[in-house]
Amino acid sequence: MGFFDRMVQDLQKTEPVQREKDNIAVVAERGTPYQRVMAVWRSWISLADRQEPGGWSHPQDAKDFMRTGEAVETMVNDLPRVQWWAVRKAAGVSPAVWRFPSADYEKELGDAEIALTAKMLRHSDTRRYFTDT
Repeated sequence: MGFFDRMVQDLQKTEPVQREKDNIAVVAERGTPYQRVMAVWRSWISLADRQEPGGWSHPQDAKDFMRTGEAVETMVNDLPRVQWWAVRKAAGVSPAVWRFPSADYEKELGDAEIALTAKMLRHSDTRRYFTDT
């Protein structure tokens, strides 16, 4: 069992916990497969600029993590701009200001979750989160 699989199991077993590692906030979430995939994406976003060669993890684990993060990034970028902003705001990777006064944030976030879940079920790098439950 690799690092990636252990991370998924830990996310399934733990209560929401906020911990600090290397000045990067890591939030372990328990919940739906969608929430677990989005937790991996948030970690990928926070680590994207901090990749260092020669890390301690197994190369396949890092490869799986990176492919999942890249796949979700592509899916999020394919959303309509208002949903793109809602997802990034919910994940804490965009400014906290909601720039769409005529749109309902909660509705747009819900619509984005529905669209992303459908895409995640079809993608080989994210589908496994849905089959592990």
